Amino acid sequence: MSSDKPRNRTARLTVGAASAALLVTAIAVTAQDVSAAPAPGPGFTLHTITQKVSLTDGGPADQTLSAVEYQPSHARVKGIQVMIPGVTYDHRYFDLKTNRGWISQARKAAKDGWITVAVDRLGTGGSSSPAADQLNGTTHSATIHQLITKLRTDHRGLPVALVGHSMGSVVAIQEAASYKDVDAVVVTGFMHHTGSGQLLFNAAIHPAAEDAAFAGRAIPDGSLTTRDGMRQLLYWPFNADLSTVKADDAVKQIATPGEFTSFGDEVNDDTYGKNVNVPVLSLVGQHDGLYFDPADLNTTLKAETAAYPASPDVDVKAIPGAGHNLALQRNADSITNIINKWLSRKL
Repeated sequence: MSSDKPRNRTARLTVGAASAALLVTAIAVTAQDVSAAPAPGPGFTLHTITQKVSLTDGGPADQTLSAVEYQPSHARVKGIQVMIPGVTYDHRYFDLKTNRGWISQARKAAKDGWITVAVDRLGTGGSSSPAADQLNGTTHSATIHQLITKLRTDHRGLPVALVGHSMGSVVAIQEAASYKDVDAVVVTGFMHHTGSGQLLFNAAIHPAAEDAAFAGRAIPDGSLTTRDGMRQLLYWPFNADLSTVKADDAVKQIATPGEFTSFGDEVNDDTYGKNVNVPVLSLVGQHDGLYFDPADLNTTLKAETAAYPASPDVDVKAIPGAGHNLALQRNADSITNIINKWLSRKL
């Protein structure tokens, strides 16, 4: 690992998201009822898939992993994108219904010819919820590996790419490094560097048991979530639709301390990035304060390629007009186009 790579190791990460929204006054957000049921649209079909998985390699398959699979109905199939969301999110990070319509990286990719599989990591959405102390990057990468094995059987001959966001990017990196079963990795909302923006978001995390959104629900002890109305911290507010932020807040999920620890280990120590041996695309919002302060942007982008020394091809880009939640900003479609075109060239 390059010794001149800039770092900020003064504070270990304890969360998986933040934005430079700390530079502006936060907007007030009130959660609203939002339908979570995906609906078919032109150019693709979809269905929910479930798979029995084990928490460890070779362990009992006593957990259920749920995902939504979107299949192109008109375009030639180019390959498979397995989409992994970050902490406090399920598959709806990639396919969110708002009162103004759908904002969906998964649907757009399917219309462009990709079989997209948006995952509910264990502990979220329709997947099983084991004890909080059982969930971390290692268990998530093991279950995603089992899903990929099934997808390769169901769709023989198609290339497979992992598309992660935030903690989901850490899972994608660890899975690719550990199992060598994918053809490319797309990392979004993640870098091997830290910025001061994490401090504000840390204050937005609290025990899920204290959150009214989970009242009356059985959740594992030790679960965490974002405080009510704080999702705006994940956006560049000048390019965010209030209906999207509200819908996002209404479907928030839980997270675990182990997931945050795995996230911090990769940020600070390049635990798995150095062993990824396939092409990597890394996209980060230009205003994502979790990873850099404004003056550090260019230096941080240049240094990020050093985190993947075994990769034959590393592309790192900052997205203008975006904070942490790249797939949910107003310019989300342009970001999806960048990913799809890059994958089309590499696979």
